[in-house]
Amino acid sequence: MAQNPQLILCTTDSHDSATAIARTLVEKRLVACVNIVPNMTSVYSWQGQIHEDQEWLMLIKSTAERFDDIKNKISAIHPYDSPELISINIEDGLPDYLTWLQDSVK
Repeated sequence: MAQNPQLILCTTDSHDSATAIARTLVEKRLVACVNIVPNMTSVYSWQGQIHEDQEWLMLIKSTAERFDDIKNKISAIHPYDSPELISINIEDGLPDYLTWLQDSVK
């Protein structure tokens, strides 16, 4: 079973950006999988103003052991000055899926 599996949430401004980030993370084997949820509306406060923008949500599956490398890679290639990057520990799941996750991440 995967050691310390995580679900990582990250948003970006376009399908092209989400796909480029996802492909980079998977190709470098930092993550097992990235699901891209298209065209959601985000309402947020930034630099003293309320914004409403269309964003793409990435659901990133990896392990806690790779989170620092993922943070560094996303910080280097993400178009935002301060991208959302939140990790949630996966407490339980199907053993076969968690084994695949672990085996996919190096």
